[in-house]
Amino acid sequence: MTRLRLVSTLAATLLVVPAFASAAGKSVARPPKGRSVYDAPDPLPPGKHGDLIWAVELNTQVPNARAWKILYRSTDLHDTAFAVSGMVIAPIGKAPAGGRPVVTFAHGTTGLARACAPSMVADPAKDALMYVTPGSGDLMDSGVPALSRMIAAGYVVVATDYIGLGGPGSHPYLIGPSLARNTLDASVAAGRIPGAGAGRKTVILGWSEGGQAAVWAAQLAGYVEGSVEVLGAAALAPVNSAEQIKIERAVVASGRKLPTMTGAETLMALYSTAGSFPELRLSDVLTPFGVDFVTASARVQCSKHMGQALDYQQSLNGPAIRSEPQDEAAWARRTVEMALGNPPSKVPVAVYQGDDDPTVFPAASEAYVKQACASGTVALYTHYAKTDHLQVPLRAADDYLAWIADRIAGKPAPSSCR
Repeated sequence: MTRLRLVSTLAATLLVVPAFASAAGKSVARPPKGRSVYDAPDPLPPGKHGDLIWAVELNTQVPNARAWKILYRSTDLHDTAFAVSGMVIAPIGKAPAGGRPVVTFAHGTTGLARACAPSMVADPAKDALMYVTPGSGDLMDSGVPALSRMIAAGYVVVATDYIGLGGPGSHPYLIGPSLARNTLDASVAAGRIPGAGAGRKTVILGWSEGGQAAVWAAQLAGYVEGSVEVLGAAALAPVNSAEQIKIERAVVASGRKLPTMTGAETLMALYSTAGSFPELRLSDVLTPFGVDFVTASARVQCSKHMGQALDYQQSLNGPAIRSEPQDEAAWARRTVEMALGNPPSKVPVAVYQGDDDPTVFPAASEAYVKQACASGTVALYTHYAKTDHLQVPLRAADDYLAWIADRIAGKPAPSSCR
């Protein structure tokens, strides 16, 4: 993908944003003339997290659905307010009394640059489309897993872009508390669109980076107490940072290779962790080349592009990660804080994991489920043979859709805990 095509795609996405009025006849604020949905007011006006800033309707090919791009107010783990973009997809027609159930979706890794927001692709409100799928013209994995099926079931689906993707700010990649807040606030913002008919009942669905966000959102469900009722979280191959790093080190020590993307994702995580915690210095863990590379790439490259660029540049400039990192204790402390299971969840969690996943290791997911059970969380673990990271959203769809339906229906949650 050339830089020219990236800029052209972004420009086209920013311009094609028609205004709308809701089916109920109430208007929703729209961006001022000449500005896109991603151009946040500066400074942000006073408000509460979850407040809708503005929205614009967009086309969707999902049957019997309408969709909006949104900009809403959220916070990071330090309670700093940000404008966060995303999209809402809802069934057409009158909502039932009490409103429609909401599924708030947290997406997987796309990158650090603003142009890496899933809502920015040409046709964002669609069923999940992987970057490696023949015929995909998107810069990243895009869409929402099982979207058409959830619309047919009568759900409102809201998908956050997270801080820094689409809207302004630095994306807190794998900083679970920040991603969780963005995911939860999206469900609140969906309720501010009268035409969507969103109710209070909310279930979280996330994949990969978003799987981490989903588990953290379950752990921090009290953050939106009084605005929405969080019923549980379904996490597809969630990143469990501390355990994941242990396993990656063991793989490298054994002489085996990690996937190409793992190197870029590690750099992204280090970059975001240093940006989220001021006592950490990027130069403690990266070489001068590594610091320069990730600083430049974070502004313009999405993750797949960054992974390929990193492989080539390391062949010329040597490793990006220091062989002897400094201040390891401080970095380890923050990594452990981002691990899943801190604190325990008060709502049920279901984890769906592929046995052949080379990106998020099954042992890391299993470690989280074990810890969750020990802490009293109602946790379900379902794994699939001959299933890798990209296959699990499709392979597990029947199972997590049934689990979501049961949470909405108020049925007791199944558990793998003993």
